[in-house]
Amino acid sequence: MKRLLWSAIICLATADGFAEEPLARWQTTVDFGDDLGQNFGSLFEARDGQGRLVAGAGFQEVYNTRFRSNRHSLQFFIRPARKAETFHIERLPHPDLDCGIYLFELDGQLHAWTGARSNRVKRWDPKRRRWESDLQVAGGLGSGDGVMRIGRGLLVFKNSAATFTDAFDGTQRRTILAPPAVGRYYNFYYALGRLFFYHTSSQPPEAFTRIHACRWDPATAVPIDLSQSVVQQAVYVGETPFSWGQFQGEVVTVTNQGGIHACDGRRWRTLQEADNRVNYQVYSMLNFYDRTLLAQYPTGHLFEYRGGTEVRHLDGWPPRLRGVSSRAREAQTTAIYRGEMFTGVWPWAELWRYDRDVDRWHSMGRAFSHPAVTDKTVHPYQEHADRFRLVSNHWGQRITSMIPIGDALYLSTSAKGTYEWNDDYDFLTDEQRREYGAALRLTMPGNLTTLMRWTDQPVALEFLVFTDRLVVRQDGREIGSSRFQVEDKTRVSDTKTTWGRGIFGPLNGRLLRHIAP
Repeated sequence: MKRLLWSAIICLATADGFAEEPLARWQTTVDFGDDLGQNFGSLFEARDGQGRLVAGAGFQEVYNTRFRSNRHSLQFFIRPARKAETFHIERLPHPDLDCGIYLFELDGQLHAWTGARSNRVKRWDPKRRRWESDLQVAGGLGSGDGVMRIGRGLLVFKNSAATFTDAFDGTQRRTILAPPAVGRYYNFYYALGRLFFYHTSSQPPEAFTRIHACRWDPATAVPIDLSQSVVQQAVYVGETPFSWGQFQGEVVTVTNQGGIHACDGRRWRTLQEADNRVNYQVYSMLNFYDRTLLAQYPTGHLFEYRGGTEVRHLDGWPPRLRGVSSRAREAQTTAIYRGEMFTGVWPWAELWRYDRDVDRWHSMGRAFSHPAVTDKTVHPYQEHADRFRLVSNHWGQRITSMIPIGDALYLSTSAKGTYEWNDDYDFLTDEQRREYGAALRLTMPGNLTTLMRWTDQPVALEFLVFTDRLVVRQDGREIGSSRFQVEDKTRVSDTKTTWGRGIFGPLNGRLLRHIAP
């Protein structure tokens, strides 16, 4: 695969035409090298004289429970001087996928997945405002499957196999990993030029779970050679991850039995041994400035990894809503949006936003309107779960996904599992039960997420702020815009720029040229 040279021109303009003098202009040329699954990180951050974050651009790297973010999605944000706390949440039409969904984004389009009724996927059509079932690429995904862009190609993990298609038009598809002779492959992750995945077999005489790291280059037609895999043997048969992450040349995985393992492509290191007598699970990993954050159960807090051997507990990150139990809490989802970090917490679907400038968490309420919070029980509707002889946390409330697209952050909800709805559940009205398995659209002023099209050629980017909108252009063509009212024009002109560092983590690339105001 050719090396990709990205040339970015970041402009902030006061008017709605290129002839007018911009308030500020950032220019940079960046060589990212080959696309080998790395986190591209931050292009820049701009701060005012008091050190407060004003603007930035970069690529989010997060894995939330089932799906990884699109690494080619580029965020550009301006944090307004006034009314920065304003937000609006809209409930989209219900996708009718029973009691739980997980969202993922492919080629700028929002998809909803459920494990109910034989694994179904729907795509959101924002123009028609409806969910579509006619899918050519992402249909039929099961638990542990996924799809992602690598360069100009498409990597699909499905039915214990992996295939790669070399171009956007769907031609030149080839199998790079065939299903195993025994057991199954699942929960794939591509980074460091290696395909990581789990392999479990419960068949005698030797039952096992192994974690593989297999070298693979999309530029070659050579399939994966499993005999060359770097293998970590799991302690327990059937161990599985809920998230993957990466930090400074290492890939990190956490099993559902608490085993934490890191691999640099040559060897595995165990940071914490699995122990099925202790609850320790991680549901999300996010690159955030100089660390990787891990969203943990049962504390409901974030942990941090900065390399080495320690995964450190960040007590009180995020806080807890007043009136709910402190037991069995799960930080499940994380995301970066509008230059801030968001976290969703089970079992009351709490939504939290972290402002690093003032080191403060802000509650944004819950993703459900019912029931009223209580600390008399750990989970919502426990008495009804008991009545129907379900597990007591069956009706716990999840925020399962956070997907930035355009000016919005899309959220999804679920019960404990993506269960089928049963009409015998008489304690919920139809409106209430449709808050499970729902998709929500959250907006705050000052964010634009757009899709970078990989061209295998130098790419010219322009990021502009007009008096009434944000705009991103690629090679002279507008590829995204969102409404934004500039109230304080001096806020974006009197800034200090930091190159190659920011909220999305350090830049994984080489700055060849950059100009700041």
